[in-house]
Amino acid sequence: IVAAGALTSLVEVLRVGTAQGKSNAAFVIGELARDAATRALIVAAGALPLLVALLRTGTEDGKTCAADAIGWLANDEPTRTLIMEAGVLPPLIALLRAGTEEGKANAAEVIGMLADDESTRAPILEAGALPLLVALLRAGTEEGKANAAEVIGMLADDESTRAPILEAGAL
Repeated sequence: IVAAGALTSLVEVLRVGTAQGKSNAAFVIGELARDAATRALIVAAGALPLLVALLRTGTEDGKTCAADAIGWLANDEPTRTLIMEAGVLPPLIALLRAGTEEGKANAAEVIGMLADDESTRAPILEAGALPLLVALLRAGTEEGKANAAEVIGMLADDESTRAPILEAGAL
């Protein structure tokens, strides 16, 4: 698909397509991003800021697909910085707060990928993720609960975050 030049077309749909087209393009980009070799090509093609924009203003399905694609891109450590610089935290927090169950699970997964980098943990906490992750841990789907637990565990790696985690009721 990438070799055939479809990536450029998918990015164009993210840029100017219909709401359904953008959602579908984000879905396909997420599927393509499962391949480590394709992730850098996706970022180089300009998909990242468009995925963040879709995460911010898309339909529920579009937001869910955008979060999934961003999560796959976050598997590459150098891309995590670009993701943070693209302003992903506010729309992820919004999705975690009011998205569909799948959207919440995807948002938690992306936050978990970002939290793997110690420098992102404070901004994640400052963005208000912790109470939303605890709520997901208590009442989310099995996938949502697993993703929330993983993020909370990563955040607990830092001694300074353990008290806030306990105060938020994670236990």
